[in-house]
Amino acid sequence: MGKAEEFETGHQDRVTVLHTNFNGTRILTASIDHRIKVWDRNVKTGARTLVDTFTAHDSDIRDAKFLHPTTGSHIASIGNDLKFQLWAEDVAQAPNSGRRFRRISTIQSTPRVPFVSLDLKTTDNVYMTLALIDRQGLLSIYEPTNPDDLREWTLVDVFNVCGVNPPGRGDETSFKVRWDQNPTPLAYVNSVSNDRNQLSLVVSALNEVKLYRSMVPSSGDGPGSGTSNASHRIMFYEAARLPRHPALVRDVQWAPFSVRGTDRIATACRDGAVRIFELGVAEAPNGRTDASASLTTSTSRTTSNVQQRQHQHQQQQQQQQQQQQQQQSSLTSAITGRTTQPHGAAGSALADSAAGTPSRTARTGHVFPFATTIQSSTSLPNAHSDAWSLSWDGQGQVLMSNGSDGVTKLWRKSVLAGQWLVFAGQEVLDPADDADAEHDVDQGDRDSDL
Repeated sequence: MGKAEEFETGHQDRVTVLHTNFNGTRILTASIDHRIKVWDRNVKTGARTLVDTFTAHDSDIRDAKFLHPTTGSHIASIGNDLKFQLWAEDVAQAPNSGRRFRRISTIQSTPRVPFVSLDLKTTDNVYMTLALIDRQGLLSIYEPTNPDDLREWTLVDVFNVCGVNPPGRGDETSFKVRWDQNPTPLAYVNSVSNDRNQLSLVVSALNEVKLYRSMVPSSGDGPGSGTSNASHRIMFYEAARLPRHPALVRDVQWAPFSVRGTDRIATACRDGAVRIFELGVAEAPNGRTDASASLTTSTSRTTSNVQQRQHQHQQQQQQQQQQQQQQQSSLTSAITGRTTQPHGAAGSALADSAAGTPSRTARTGHVFPFATTIQSSTSLPNAHSDAWSLSWDGQGQVLMSNGSDGVTKLWRKSVLAGQWLVFAGQEVLDPADDADAEHDVDQGDRDSDL
């Protein structure tokens, strides 16, 4: 097991984010100390030079990312201060002046629930889409009002990935959102879909992983599925659901390079396992597929499954009606953002009134002209004591994972056996432990000489 290179960030508290830009020439770190640091990195030597340090939020920073370089030099961030912030680099300012990055846009979490994950997708190197999810599972999709100006954003869709049962304030939660970063969907999707610009994203919601795909709504799709303040230029519906995990899903990553003919999605779970799924698309049975179904092979959809889904849908409606009958104070509603609107009512994701919270209706039931299938799945048990995060390389061939055991592992699929195996590992060691280890080695050499 090799030793990891020490990277002294200089933050005053725990580092929560480490992210590199598109070509690996820059690194950002974010921390509980409210600050973001940006580093230039020499790709040949690995040497790092601090560019600037700035206070990005009034609370812990939960996530931060570089935007695609075609949009310029920008950083997106979210924190426990209930805000999404977008920062633009001003190269006229001196390095390490604290003013190198200036805030150009802010999105406030109206339900007063902090955002916990963000991701951005750039299409055709021009059009950008932003996904934000908060700690109760409310997923919001934004687009720039003007593609050439990132200061103003338009809410295009909003819904709760947990349906009518979002977690309570004291519950332990885990939500992640990731776009499919591939330039185009799988070939079969394009062959049967009229929407050439279809977007796909994957969401981890507690111990579930759901795949959503966009569709262009008809005139009657908007009111009952989102909020009146969302433009509904596109709407997202559940297209697939991975097998339920035995514990909270800490991270989910959609691999690039889908030209291999399948999509790869990896998950990191609290039980310590890393799971890798190969997804494909096929002709839907009878030309139809029910998006509310769990992910299955293309040969399966029986009458009993349909009846079961209908029963679940009825139960969801009953639960929704029961929640509507519960009386909450306006103060509690404002804090938790959990007021449920009747189906078809005009909710508001941006209004600050107690009646303006978004619909909790699950986005299921849309009929796609293709079926998403699991072609293979691999479980890597005991990859870590508690798997925390994942990252794919640019070709979607190498998967990096790390966890609470302080070990970073690189996984690759064997060409001969088809198994995912560890081919490199780095252990994070305390400097004092390194000194002790070196002392032990020196002592051992002296003993052998004697």
